[in-house]
Amino acid sequence: MATDVPVSDNPARDRHQLTTLILAIAILIGTFAAVFIAIAAATALNQYWFLHFPLGFVVLSQGVLFLVIALAFWFVRVQERIDQRRSETTELV
Repeated sequence: MATDVPVSDNPARDRHQLTTLILAIAILIGTFAAVFIAIAAATALNQYWFLHFPLGFVVLSQGVLFLVIALAFWFVRVQERIDQRRSETTELV
């Protein structure tokens, strides 16, 4: 039958890969959402000033960059926990 799902020989690895995939997708969605919100709000934020620059410009030029870097560090920290949890519970294959 074509709808049979093959049984995996290593379910721990499959759970690890699925968890990593979900984390990566969540990070990408969060990054794209932040960029979209910053672009959409830039015109409204430009009526305020920060260090003699329009706030929308500052958010788009620096704020989104800092957010993406912070998300990257957060991703690494969470991924390290996921890897550590797997290495403690099962043998890496």
